[in-house]
Amino acid sequence: MRDSRTPHEGEITAVTRVPPELLERSVTQRQGTLTVLVGANVGAQFVLNSQATLIGRNPRAQVPIEDAGISRNQARILDHGGKYALEDLDSTNGTYLDGVRVLGRVPLQDGNRIQIGETLLRFALQDPIECQAAQRLYEASVRDGLTGAFNRRHFEERLIAEFAFAARHGTALCVLIADIDHFKRINDRWGHQAGDLVLRRVGAELLAAVRDEDIVARYGGEEFVLLIRGVDAAGARALAERLRRLLERAHIDWQGERVAVTASIGLAHNHAGAAAADPQRLVAAADRALYAAKAAGRNRVQLAQSPGRYAVAHHGGPPSHLTPASQRSSWDATTAPVGDPRSTSQRLHRRN
Repeated sequence: MRDSRTPHEGEITAVTRVPPELLERSVTQRQGTLTVLVGANVGAQFVLNSQATLIGRNPRAQVPIEDAGISRNQARILDHGGKYALEDLDSTNGTYLDGVRVLGRVPLQDGNRIQIGETLLRFALQDPIECQAAQRLYEASVRDGLTGAFNRRHFEERLIAEFAFAARHGTALCVLIADIDHFKRINDRWGHQAGDLVLRRVGAELLAAVRDEDIVARYGGEEFVLLIRGVDAAGARALAERLRRLLERAHIDWQGERVAVTASIGLAHNHAGAAAADPQRLVAAADRALYAAKAAGRNRVQLAQSPGRYAVAHHGGPPSHLTPASQRSSWDATTAPVGDPRSTSQRLHRRN
């Protein structure tokens, strides 16, 4: 049956024109890309914008892949005027193209899949518009929509990879968990929009204060977690104190009133005596240290020293390792062992 209805008055389709230069760019500037299909950072895309792109565990590789099954210098992709070729670099476990082991140089075609270790990559030729769209989709999948920090899922993925790297190379790794003090009071007094503003500002302060290679993620409602690598225990403690002071001094205004914000921070370092047999225990140690900071009065930093006991840092004072023993106090956190799953549920009911 034919629809005899006529368009409503005023419903006019806008006439638009796509700029010719944009269409031309889309056709002529197709670049090689690699997208992670299986492995750490699923969805991450790498644009092959150099004549020789190194793939491997080497931190300096243009495509750094944290996978225990691949070599530091696993393979490379060569670009000869828009024609791409894959070459294995005598890797231990080999490089596979669509299931076939790569020997010598093999030409790449749009849609090829590259298997290295437990990681699967997809090679594609994309124009700038497609690259930007893929990047936006990836960012949306790993970022918290309110604060711009990474989401919890991405943090947990990076934690596993970074912990494995630190364990293999004996390098430093630290987890910090920051919890906004009395956040419920902010929502109760000024409303949830003010609370959202506080979360955005806290996220922005944390992101601006750390290095590009560090991970800042929203861990819970008013909790943020940071993953810091290559910094010793003293440096991690100093960083945590600096972050605490930054948040304490932040000027957050809501409808003409200043919203005072402080945060308690717990941290655990894999070289500072915390139980760190696996990544979950490292996070659990930081979480227990955070609970100890809350119990000790809030707006302070607490470093996990051992599975059951944490040194208390006095508000505004120097790190505990710089404080004379006679001036230190401690809080016995042995109510639950580090890693005890009950600790997480307990803190949800006891914080704030």
